[in-house]
Amino acid sequence: MADYVQISAQISEATRSRLDQYARETGLKKGRLIEDAIQAHLDALDEVPAEYLIPHRVVVDTESWERIVAEMDRPVEPTPALRRLMRSDAD
Repeated sequence: MADYVQISAQISEATRSRLDQYARETGLKKGRLIEDAIQAHLDALDEVPAEYLIPHRVVVDTESWERIVAEMDRPVEPTPALRRLMRSDAD
């Protein structure tokens, strides 16, 4: 039998609710679901070269966020290069 250790993590209430609901619906223990999820995530990370990983969450400071919002409020026309890139018949 494998050795087990207990870990602690802060998660959102929404994630906890989803975990609880899934555990109830499937009858699986929450510890098993968490173990499987961590293993699947780590296995996927092992399979994909690091340079191709894109973070699913981007954290910016207040100043950067304000610049992002300001840019969104002032949309610009796409450049000719972007138009060519986005055309479906580019190749």
